[in-house]
Amino acid sequence: MSSSEIIRTKRIASGIIAFLMLVIMLCAHIYIAAEADHDCEGEDCPVCACIRQCESMIDQVSNGTLMQLSVLIPLLFLFLLTFLPDYPVRAETPVLLKVRLNN
Repeated sequence: MSSSEIIRTKRIASGIIAFLMLVIMLCAHIYIAAEADHDCEGEDCPVCACIRQCESMIDQVSNGTLMQLSVLIPLLFLFLLTFLPDYPVRAETPVLLKVRLNN
């Protein structure tokens, strides 16, 4: 296998994994919403145990996303601070520069 085929295979695999994570997250949210008003059987309720497990999984995935954003947002801010001042806020026109156009 060449390196481009390996990269392509890795991209496909990561896309499939991301899609499956989204499906699992969606199913967890749907299950929590559907079983929110169930008849609880007490302390050892299996539905409550499943809901806690779904909430735990959602928290773990959400914390990972927030961790990535906490790294990316300051980098984006620094990028904007370094490159944004190079661009003028408004276009320079002869009127703004008060240039007299004589023929």
